[in-house]
Amino acid sequence: MNALRDPKAMAKALRNDVAAHGLKLSHSQCLEIVAHQLGHADWNTAAATFADDGFGPLQLPMGWQVAGSNATDYRIGMDPDTPGTPVTIQSLDHRGPHTGFATLVQMVDAAGFRGNRLQLSVDLSCAHVTGATTIWMRIDDAVGRSIRFDNMEKRRSDGVLQGTQDWTKRHIVLDVPEDADTLHYGFYLRGEGQCWSRGFDLREVDDSVPVTSDAREVLDQPMNLNFAEQSVMA
Repeated sequence: MNALRDPKAMAKALRNDVAAHGLKLSHSQCLEIVAHQLGHADWNTAAATFADDGFGPLQLPMGWQVAGSNATDYRIGMDPDTPGTPVTIQSLDHRGPHTGFATLVQMVDAAGFRGNRLQLSVDLSCAHVTGATTIWMRIDDAVGRSIRFDNMEKRRSDGVLQGTQDWTKRHIVLDVPEDADTLHYGFYLRGEGQCWSRGFDLREVDDSVPVTSDAREVLDQPMNLNFAEQSVMA
């Protein structure tokens, strides 16, 4: 992760600090000062360096979108420093503490998948993740209601990745109902750290492959009505 703060945030802080002492500087003037402090001739030269040094935006893969509760707190896109064309989500140091999440998502028409069982397979890895990194898949009906969903957060094994872990494969398997309208899938980072994903694969499977989750979570029969048994914390 970046050791330096975002230079634009540094310029904003500088402008606020000098204003508190009765001095007025424009934002562009503060950018030039920050550039000089960091050893650059001017802001244009500095900005080009920052873009190559982890401060600039990453290129998004075609067909994918960024979303999440706090997506601006993260740097998302193709990782030029890791072989194998992975995409990465990285928390920005100066935006902490990170209490939300950011996700890279793709949405497709469900018409060609109705009545089938789909398996989403992805390779994941992570470094210094305080919350979780995971894949997810959701199926919505025509009014935007979620009718199938799995994000691996409740699994007791083969679930989310935390801390630092090397490449490992994860799977989600969901049935696509006849009233499905759209499929949504991707991966996300919750909390701080950095994660990578590669090798997204979405394919039909037969009934021998068990479904991993159902948004309705319907029980076979009533259970634990006196709350005596506790669930495992996610």
